[in-house]
Amino acid sequence: MTGHDDATAVPGPKSLEANLWGSAVVFSFLCLVSRRAARFLDILDGVTVLVYVLGWVGPALALALCAWRRRKPWNGALVPVAVHAAVGLLYGVGIGWE
Repeated sequence: MTGHDDATAVPGPKSLEANLWGSAVVFSFLCLVSRRAARFLDILDGVTVLVYVLGWVGPALALALCAWRRRKPWNGALVPVAVHAAVGLLYGVGIGWE
C-alpha cells in the first residue's frame, strides 16, 4: 500500500483486456501502412477500410468483457480508442495520407 490508494480508482486491466484495448493502435498502424502501400497497389485501398473496421473488434470485445465482469473500463482505454478514431477521421478526410 502506497498511501495514495483511492477506493474509487479503476484498477488496471488484466492482460487479455489490456491487449484487446491496445489492439486498436496496432490496427491504426496497419491502416497507415496499407494506405501508403495503396499508392502502388490499387487493391489495397479496400483492404485499408477492412483493416480499420477490424480495428474496432478488439475494443468492442474488451468492452463486452468489462460488462461481463461487471467492471468499469480501464481509464487508459480511452487513449488507443481515440488514436484509432483519429486515424479513421484522417483517412475519411484524406488529410496527410495522400
